[in-house]
Amino acid sequence: MDQASLVDYPGRLSGLFFTSGCNFRCGYCHNASTLGAFNAPTYSFDELDLLLKDFKKQWTRAITVTGGEPTLHEGLPETLEFIKKRGFRIKLDTNGSRPKMLGRVLPLVDYLAMDIKGPIHRYEELVGFADTDAIRESIELIMNSGKGYEFRTTLVEPYFADEDIHDCGKAVPGAELYVVQAFIPRDNLPSPALRLQPRTRPSALKNAANILAGYVKKAIVRGEG
Repeated sequence: MDQASLVDYPGRLSGLFFTSGCNFRCGYCHNASTLGAFNAPTYSFDELDLLLKDFKKQWTRAITVTGGEPTLHEGLPETLEFIKKRGFRIKLDTNGSRPKMLGRVLPLVDYLAMDIKGPIHRYEELVGFADTDAIRESIELIMNSGKGYEFRTTLVEPYFADEDIHDCGKAVPGAELYVVQAFIPRDNLPSPALRLQPRTRPSALKNAANILAGYVKKAIVRGEG
């Protein structure tokens, strides 16, 4: 899937590409249709070239690659290099589960956004992923990369006490930017219970950002309204 976005790359209009397949199982995932869909149709490089030319005609000079989880795909470095050679800045969204692949593509990426799903010691409970060392390694890679980056958390209120938010901040001490995002209920969420969960309250978002501001250089709320 490809489309243009005004919100995915900070300060830039970007083309938006989704990769298929994910190794996390978040009950609030808005892209659940891509979970496990590793055999979904893909673009050839000729088709990708045509799409990039169309984006340039629309004054788009940046590309956001998101998912699913892009780093699961062995062809990611080649694809990003192809995009980069055509003059685009690249933003990569990742869950941080594959630091080795992340390290391979860092030279090609201009901006990174890594999701912090909650306190790292709760990852197996929250998203079904047990390799917490991989998450910590990815955090370190990103913070030492010299690239623009943000960490972000979707605040699902039943999942987070204040203590959990403190733990999230402690995982990324001194980070440049931490974004707190609103949870938005939808009828197709993987968790039936969360389909009925109210949208995150603005007061809860502000509280989380205030807590995180004690650990990072800047903490903001996105999607409050």
